[in-house]
Amino acid sequence: YGRKANVVIEESRRTIASCLNVPATSIFFTSGGTEANNTILTSAFRDLKIKRFVTSPLEHPAILNTLEGLSRYYQADYAFVDVDNNGHIDLQHLEFLLKNQPKSLVSLMHANNEIGNLLPVKEVSQVCRKYNALFHSDTVQTIGKFRVDFLSSGFDFASCSAHKFHGPKGVGFMYVAQGNKLKPFLMGGGQERGMRAGTENIYGIAAMATALKLAYDQADERLK
Repeated sequence: YGRKANVVIEESRRTIASCLNVPATSIFFTSGGTEANNTILTSAFRDLKIKRFVTSPLEHPAILNTLEGLSRYYQADYAFVDVDNNGHIDLQHLEFLLKNQPKSLVSLMHANNEIGNLLPVKEVSQVCRKYNALFHSDTVQTIGKFRVDFLSSGFDFASCSAHKFHGPKGVGFMYVAQGNKLKPFLMGGGQERGMRAGTENIYGIAAMATALKLAYDQADERLK
């Protein structure tokens, strides 16, 4: 029974990875976007020795509160990129913030959860590459609604939640590009290839993969 359950999990992982054009080994299941955001930011600070984070004042509390905690308790440094009156990121200011700042991580959501602005992810990725910064995006609002190719978008990390594309609540995943070696945020078990301890939500994972595949199968009608 355990092996059969594992087959379901790994098939679901491959389904999700295929939709996003990434290796299955880069997908790790979580309880949702909040856990994914916390894991990525905290583990990047701890394991990748990130010295500075760049985000915006319009981000989800799962980003802002995590960075505030890292700053308060561990003296992590973070800065806000400027946004205009319509909530659009100032790319020139982003470039200014990344100059002469080693080991930075930029965390900007793909679509704002309150005003709906879309981030120009490829342009942000190019700026990050220019200054050797890592790029994390909270894609909770866009996965299943847009054709998001993680490889061409240039993400190093991404966070997703199933309920935003009609999957069940309480399950999601994080994308960790190959080469970024994070250690587990939740410890005490060997699940998710040692990256996330705790019994997997098998029903939720399978339903999430099915919901995402349905969204992509109905792409002409549903996706942009």
